[in-house]
Amino acid sequence: MIITVTSGDDERLLRTIIDVQRAINNAEPAANAVMRIIADQALAATHATGAVVELAEDDELVYTVAAGSLKGIEGMRLALDGSLSGLSVRTGQVLVSQDTDADSRVDREACHRANARSIICVPLRHTHRTEGVLQVMSDRPQAFDEGDVLILEQLAEFIATALRRAAIMDERERAASTDGLTGLANRQAFLAGLDRAIATASTGMHVAAVLYFDLDGFKPINDAYGHAVGDEVLREVGHRVAAECRAPDMAARIGGDEFAMLLIDSEHRNIVDRRDDLMTLVSGQIPTRAGLMRIDVSCGMAIVSGADLAESVLVRADAAMYAAKRSKYGAGGSRRRFRSSR
Repeated sequence: MIITVTSGDDERLLRTIIDVQRAINNAEPAANAVMRIIADQALAATHATGAVVELAEDDELVYTVAAGSLKGIEGMRLALDGSLSGLSVRTGQVLVSQDTDADSRVDREACHRANARSIICVPLRHTHRTEGVLQVMSDRPQAFDEGDVLILEQLAEFIATALRRAAIMDERERAASTDGLTGLANRQAFLAGLDRAIATASTGMHVAAVLYFDLDGFKPINDAYGHAVGDEVLREVGHRVAAECRAPDMAARIGGDEFAMLLIDSEHRNIVDRRDDLMTLVSGQIPTRAGLMRIDVSCGMAIVSGADLAESVLVRADAAMYAAKRSKYGAGGSRRRFRSSR
């Protein structure tokens, strides 16, 4: 598309950018807050009847933030195929429909529901991907001009910057709360999740318990085969624990070969059965480059009450785990066993 910019367009663009910068400076820097500001400013600057930020999710577009006549439809989903915004995502191009009644690229049924006769879709580019579109619509055909397109392209850059910052913050937060070897939560994140479970327990809404378990025989694996094989064992245990973890449950590697899991009781399976199933799963054969390893597991459990502290729950579960170990191995409960087969 060739854009002819007039001095009036320049003035309108500059005024819009100043208004956006001022609004962003006075708002939270979160991506959702920026998108809401942009939707409102896009509506005002182009004299549209509706504006929306649609983000791509798998093969759908999700109405994430909306303004004007589209306000209140947040959360609605549309298929990527068969819509102008979906085409904009797939091609990464700015697309304009000056009359949706005569445009085969649009979802006419959706346009009629939204009373959209004119549409501009500007792709939101994040790194090398198109994450969604900024879209404005009008109930009149031929409602937009090149100056409107230019304004929306500049506004889309604000959203792209916000998405980049959000992705960086998410990655930093994930790195700070995740065990790098297994991908499970780390101790700090687990304690934070346990604090939330304690607050819920104080309302009497759920029964929760913490499992604390370690791998009997892990140290001899490290000694006999090296840390690379030991890491394979830990990663596989982490994968098995994660496979059994469903929200609002939470699993973590506390450190070394020690793991914890927060279980929220459900009407389908009680905590004791879930503990037994998990221990059976974890103690199954583990394939490594040195052959199949089978390790035993010692597990302790502590029930969460609303008057607890997170650290105290973890200490109780840890103590119960060592009591279980002594029961299996006697006074020398710290002795570890492992078996391997090639």
